[in-house]
Amino acid sequence: MTDEELLLALQACRIAHHIPGRLRVKLGTTGPEGLPGPAEASALLERLRAVEGVRSVSVNALARSCTVDYQPAVLPPAGWEDLLAGRRSEGAERLLAGFALAGLSGE
Repeated sequence: MTDEELLLALQACRIAHHIPGRLRVKLGTTGPEGLPGPAEASALLERLRAVEGVRSVSVNALARSCTVDYQPAVLPPAGWEDLLAGRRSEGAERLLAGFALAGLSGE
């Protein structure tokens, strides 16, 4: 999954519930096509699991949602909202850098 594909996949998601340290995201709900497919969704989740500060990621495939437990001291809570809204804030950039540092950028 390339960085461009990652950003498109993220923009197709929306936050269902968020408290600092825990985030529930509906996958592929806002874009015209949602996530491109199971392989791309899997790649997105693997990248997310590898981001520093992410404690765990659990997926409910039937509900097309995932829950992310993270360290708010490492990953600013507002960064998640900015990233999924397509805003390039400092927090969103930190998350994007985390995806890249996962060693999977550009695949």
